[in-house]
Amino acid sequence: MIMEDEIKTFIGNCISWRAFKKTMTMVFVRFLFMAFWLPGKLIAQNRPGLSLRETFELYVKSIQNSDLEGLFSTVTDQERFFFLTSRGRLVDTREEYYRFHENWFKEKDWEMPVDLLEVQEGTEYGYTTAIFHYKSKTPEGGHYILDAYFTLIFHKEDGMWKVVADVVTPIERYVTEENSGIKYTTEQLYLLDTMKKRRTVRKFKSDPIPKEHILKILDTARFAPTADDQQPWKFLVVQDRKKLDQLKKEALSWYLELYKSKKNLTEGELNSAQETLRRMFENILSAPVYIAVLVDSRVEYSDYAIYDGTLAAGYLMIAARTLGYGTGFYTTFFPEREMKVFFKIPDQYRLICFTPIGVPEQCPETPPKKNLEDVIIFESF
Repeated sequence: MIMEDEIKTFIGNCISWRAFKKTMTMVFVRFLFMAFWLPGKLIAQNRPGLSLRETFELYVKSIQNSDLEGLFSTVTDQERFFFLTSRGRLVDTREEYYRFHENWFKEKDWEMPVDLLEVQEGTEYGYTTAIFHYKSKTPEGGHYILDAYFTLIFHKEDGMWKVVADVVTPIERYVTEENSGIKYTTEQLYLLDTMKKRRTVRKFKSDPIPKEHILKILDTARFAPTADDQQPWKFLVVQDRKKLDQLKKEALSWYLELYKSKKNLTEGELNSAQETLRRMFENILSAPVYIAVLVDSRVEYSDYAIYDGTLAAGYLMIAARTLGYGTGFYTTFFPEREMKVFFKIPDQYRLICFTPIGVPEQCPETPPKKNLEDVIIFESF
């Protein structure tokens, strides 16, 4: 009691005895933190003497903890690197490998258990083969799942094993709904997403389109559904720039006549409309390739030919979008009667649409769509 009283006297009026005890408690907690937690952090760094297996475990744990410093203590100090991602993209510098993980580690709600399959440790080189099971949440409330093999090649640098190559080989990749029993492969999602992202493009770059791409697009279009397999379509491919420039003038004239017939315009309004339409056709006819989708009216089920041709045009546009091109289902700007004369199309054919194919100058944003529940009726009204 005497010692306690003396201590209390020493502290005096500076702080209360209760505050002093609280302060000492905080000091003691910090001491424990420094004594036990900090050495643990220091151990989570590569160092000479670790086996290849231990270095692999450190590499994996650093990823699982989003620890860039720990991870890159296990990666070569040389700038040259070899990383093949799960999507087949090659990363060939340490800096880019760092940025890949830096961006990844910013993501939330993911996990990645790892199963080590094989370890081979030599004198200067070694490798590990393992499987990771990556899982992350999607904005819709489901999960993105990727199972993949990954092989790490190690090299001894300053007595430490360092990763010099990382090769990922996907096993299975899919996305689940909130109900985890429903899942979609990435190929399925890519197709669905491509269809949703198709837009009508009204201005194009002049980049040429390989003939192989044109043929691939039209080869897809010819597999569209058709009544009784009659396949009434023909695809007129137009690439001649002089002919397309002439079409600009003609199409402007055709549409202007139609426009005047529907509106009472003053001379000033007519001049303004003409300039607006001129710019519009300049943009619409800026693509390197155009396809006139035609159907033969002489087929047995001629009443269905227009449906067949429309479906083929839809297939064409989805195929073009898959390859990165924009299109447009244009009809009014290119009236059938005038187009048949301009391109010398035989009378038996009907014009479904005249679509550009080209690299978009800018992809339009997706316009607002009706809610799914507003357009679906199950069984009966």
